[in-house]
Amino acid sequence: MMGLKVRSKQRLRTYLGWLAATAGLIVAACFVFNCLVDPLWYLKGNVLTGVNYPFNERLATVIRFLPRLRDYDCVIFGTSRGSLLPEEKIDGYRCYNLSVSDGQASEYLLYAKYLREHGFAPRLIIVDVKRAEFIGPEQAVEVPDFIRTGGAPPSILGSYVSLDALDFSIRTLRGDAPHHRYYDADFRAQLEIRSKRHRYDPKGAFEPEPPPFDVHAERAAAYIELRRLFPEARAIGYIPPESAWRIAGFSRTGQLDAYLAAIAQVAAAYDEFLDFSIPSALTESKEGTYDGSHYMRAVNARVLAGLMANQSDLAVDWHKEDIAAITALYHKRLAQFMETTTEAEAGAKR
Repeated sequence: MMGLKVRSKQRLRTYLGWLAATAGLIVAACFVFNCLVDPLWYLKGNVLTGVNYPFNERLATVIRFLPRLRDYDCVIFGTSRGSLLPEEKIDGYRCYNLSVSDGQASEYLLYAKYLREHGFAPRLIIVDVKRAEFIGPEQAVEVPDFIRTGGAPPSILGSYVSLDALDFSIRTLRGDAPHHRYYDADFRAQLEIRSKRHRYDPKGAFEPEPPPFDVHAERAAAYIELRRLFPEARAIGYIPPESAWRIAGFSRTGQLDAYLAAIAQVAAAYDEFLDFSIPSALTESKEGTYDGSHYMRAVNARVLAGLMANQSDLAVDWHKEDIAAITALYHKRLAQFMETTTEAEAGAKR
């Protein structure tokens, strides 16, 4: 009887040992697989295919940045539109693109304070100012908990034995992208190549944007505070290009002047401020964008060249014109664009 009990205990220990070894093997395989795909950029990104999808940019961008803080003297704060700026083309600086999808100034402030606490003192900051941030209800602030508390980011071990990371990795290899953007092996955001039938089509041209469209000028304060966090840096603010059809639709809500007045407050706080959303040859074309808001990296190279030169025929310089002149120029160009486009569309229907 005693021998039977001993054998039973031995079998139980053997079973538990094999169970633990199997579980350990599964966890180890999960960890290795996640390290190879590296969806959160702890290492070198996806070494299997070189394509990295933005599943959690707010975590991944800062995880990649923190070990390299001393390598950079420039940072870009912005939305997904800002992520498409070719930061590698900024001469004289080593610039890190910290832009995230649907970012906003209140988030940038938290990242900036965290980076300052960790000794980051850039010589140049570039800030993408988002029109939608000034309109309608205030957007919730989404940043990782450690950014708020000032602590360390989650470890690679804890992150890469999780089912969330495993899901990101599997979706990456399946090509299940959450957006029309992806990051290449050098952590440079790219737009997916789309067929011509998916080209930008401004349906309902010139129709007013749907409500809410009430303008909140007080939200300019966050952009002003962001600039003041880095007083030693050259600070460039800009409004990315946006199709003339979209701006025309917004102008028909009657809120364009109030919005421009809010932008004037932001512009005054920056050393340079260029507005690429005013109707121009770029934004009156349907090329280079799939939605009238996100422009290809090649188009953004022209935007960046203007920012670094502090002048561009595609933008209005808020430091060279006063608010009254800029407002009048907006209305003039919008009227010309709507008239020309309406005539062209009428001619095409004949």
